[in-house]
Amino acid sequence: MKLLIFIIILFQTGYRFVLDGIKNRQRKKPLPIEVSEIYDKKRYASFLSYEKDYDHMKLCNRLFTVLVYVFYLFSPFLPYIDTLPLNVYTRFFVTVLSISLINRVVSVFFDYYTTFKIEEKYGKNKKTLKVFIKDEVVETVLELVLSFILYIPCLYILEHIVEWTNHFSITYTQSLILCLGLLGVGFILYLIVLGISFMYLRVQYTFTELEDNELRQKIEELMKDCPKKVKHIKVYNESKKSTGKNAFLLKMLWYKEFGIADNFLDENSEGELLAVLSHEIGHLKHKKNIFNYIKYIVLCALFICLVYVIPHGELCIVLSERVLESFGLIHMNYDVIFTCLGVIISPIMYVCSVFMNYVSRREEYEADDQAVHNGYGEELITTFKRISNDELIDVYPADFIEYTSYDHPGMYHRIKHIQEEMRNRKP
Repeated sequence: MKLLIFIIILFQTGYRFVLDGIKNRQRKKPLPIEVSEIYDKKRYASFLSYEKDYDHMKLCNRLFTVLVYVFYLFSPFLPYIDTLPLNVYTRFFVTVLSISLINRVVSVFFDYYTTFKIEEKYGKNKKTLKVFIKDEVVETVLELVLSFILYIPCLYILEHIVEWTNHFSITYTQSLILCLGLLGVGFILYLIVLGISFMYLRVQYTFTELEDNELRQKIEELMKDCPKKVKHIKVYNESKKSTGKNAFLLKMLWYKEFGIADNFLDENSEGELLAVLSHEIGHLKHKKNIFNYIKYIVLCALFICLVYVIPHGELCIVLSERVLESFGLIHMNYDVIFTCLGVIISPIMYVCSVFMNYVSRREEYEADDQAVHNGYGEELITTFKRISNDELIDVYPADFIEYTSYDHPGMYHRIKHIQEEMRNRKP
């Protein structure tokens, strides 16, 4: 089992190097006319240098990840944890926290280097060391809190499911009832995670309601025929941390709000802001299509599989024991099970992500069409070009990388689509 996990990790690492090669070859190609004016010669040289600096950092990060897996798989770390007088819960969290501590320390180093070396070098950072430390502490605490919230119920269920099912001697009807109960627990956890994420955003930034002025009235006018209204339009202080410009739609069940970076308000025109918000309103107007229903069908299929698997849970226990034996462990360590399962199903998850990215890109094109419909096509293109230049965005990614990795269309295809939509709408 350990060897299989290691082979998968090496394959994934090699695949990323292949993607790097594709990306580097793409950068040697001239920019198409749709995006050629985004960068002048000097600024494009800055973009190439910026990407190169990031590539070096990503290479180091990638190699470190492989080393962590080597340590996890082949060092005496896990057998040592197995000898400690711990129960199943403390053993799990000692394992998780030990690996998380290693990852977190290195992650802070990479974050510091990214923020104060790379981003600072290209004029994109506005964080002070104090703000950086605060953000890292908040993020670390959040990760720990979410880990406890998510893992403790999962461990409790796994520890007691044999008892609840009388050693898996239940019918499929009883399994269905049990799975519906687990689904309810999962929904509650989902709400808790959403709430914590919302609070985290409020800790990271200060949000202020946009005053009732002409701009707000224009934004509300864009939503007049929208079935789902957004009552809150807020400005957040992105300028305290970076030069980033963004405007987004935050959706959390029944609650919706527009978030607008103060940088965007200060440095972009009103038309450009309305163009981006028209795009976000396009998401609100999105109607379900065959691709959305395919997602629901897959989720239902997974639920049915769970209903079927529970009455045959003995097989899962046998497989878990085989995994633990391959690591030389006597006692149950759920972190080992979760890690191995995550690595093994990662190729399947990658294929699913390719499909999800495709659906997401279609929805982005649809939302862009809404901006064109509202008469803001040119402003949306102008906004994309300005933000691409400011943020040193790769405006002409390789098709293969875009189609497999991007959940938003690349800038070349996006601008080309908007221009075609504008031509089609002309009388």
